[in-house]
Amino acid sequence: MKFLHLLSTEASQDITFHCLSDPPFSPTNTYSSDDPGQEYQTRPPRFRGWNGQMFEADTLLEPHMLLDECRIQDGSWHQSRFFFHTQDSYELPIIDIQEQPLSQSNDLRHLEVGPVCFL
Repeated sequence: MKFLHLLSTEASQDITFHCLSDPPFSPTNTYSSDDPGQEYQTRPPRFRGWNGQMFEADTLLEPHMLLDECRIQDGSWHQSRFFFHTQDSYELPIIDIQEQPLSQSNDLRHLEVGPVCFL
C-alpha cells in the first residue's frame, strides 16, 4: 500500500449501502431545526481513511453522495452510494465506517466497498 501511495497524487473510491427498509443514517438526540414536523435529525455515516482522517458531512473531506434511495422504505431493495476523491492518496482506502444505525429485526443491509483507484 505504501508503494501505491508514494506513486500517486490522488485517489478515489466508492462505497454502496444496499438496504431493505433500513436507511444508512443514524438518528441523533436533537430535534431538527429545519423541519419541525421531523422528530429527529439524521446524520450520515462517518468514514475513516487509511491515514486516520475522517470523511464526514460539513467538512472539507465530505463524501459525495451520488445516490440516496435508502430513505425509501417500501419493502424493496434500494441503494445509497458515497464517492470519495482526494488529492492526498494517503487518505484512501476507507478502513472503517462509523455511526451506522442499529438494524431492526426485519431490516436487511449489504455493504459494497469498491476498489481504490490511485492516479
